Amino acid sequence: MEFRQLEYFCTLSELENFTRTAETLHVSQPSVTKAIKALELELDLLLVDRRQKHVTLTEAGKEFYLHAQRIMQDVAEAKRDMQQFRNGSGGVVRVGVSPMVESYVFPRIYTAFHREYPEITLEAVEFGDSEGVKAAADQSKIDYGLLLLGPADTAADTENVVELGRDKMSVCLPLSHPLAGRRQLDFADLVHEHFILQRNQTYQHRIVYERCQQAGYTPNVLICTSQFPTIKQLVADGEGISVLPDFVTSGDRRIKCLALNPPVELIYVLYWGKQSAVAEAAERFRIFLQQRSQEKTGLLEKRNRSEREVV
Repeated sequence: MEFRQLEYFCTLSELENFTRTAETLHVSQPSVTKAIKALELELDLLLVDRRQKHVTLTEAGKEFYLHAQRIMQDVAEAKRDMQQFRNGSGGVVRVGVSPMVESYVFPRIYTAFHREYPEITLEAVEFGDSEGVKAAADQSKIDYGLLLLGPADTAADTENVVELGRDKMSVCLPLSHPLAGRRQLDFADLVHEHFILQRNQTYQHRIVYERCQQAGYTPNVLICTSQFPTIKQLVADGEGISVLPDFVTSGDRRIKCLALNPPVELIYVLYWGKQSAVAEAAERFRIFLQQRSQEKTGLLEKRNRSEREVV
């Protein structure tokens, strides 16, 4: 089995036409036909149904297409990883991010790192929540994960994390809400509210449920979404309340944010799997963030201060 045969098969599966496949790959149509037949002969299976105008995959072909896709993706990933060895300074660093991190944390980190290391590519790999990011890092599918955690989470694992900064979470209310005039709130004050939350595996979702249950009730959740503009707009429209990090709501005049008592802390960290083999570019990224953390020049803290000054 040759890589070229897999490439031809995947392209044919997507285009469903031998002629267009040949044109796309800049080869002759007989070359494509020969490669597909050789693949079928080796597997002793019919992969492509040629009886119709548009070729279709057989059941065996559909299953093999999934395997072929994974192989092609692995090869492309290997090529990207090997770019760093073409010269001593370049490379690709794959960083896993959840929606909140992607929107509010990663852009600041990317800008600062790229300014100092323009030859290194930072690739954001999206996951639904921090648990997915952590699992991918443990399996070495990514170089690092940017996680948002609580103090108890970080205390349990200190060997393969770098703390990048801390923030607090606040209750977010419509400006006209009866509680908007208070200086601070506790979760007992929110027993009758409709909550707008992130999805289940996020720190925000977990901590809200935990604090509400400690206050003696289960939160009435109106909707769960990973879209923070949606959460803030729904709060502003009076549909419900939320609990969000201050760096997400800083400068937003549409909603009222009140401190929680006791406070809900949030820590954002760089995480890597315990068995990960770190390449030179990835190591530079970790050292860069670690130095910034040690110098107490956290990216989000600086951002929040500047935004508050503007407001």
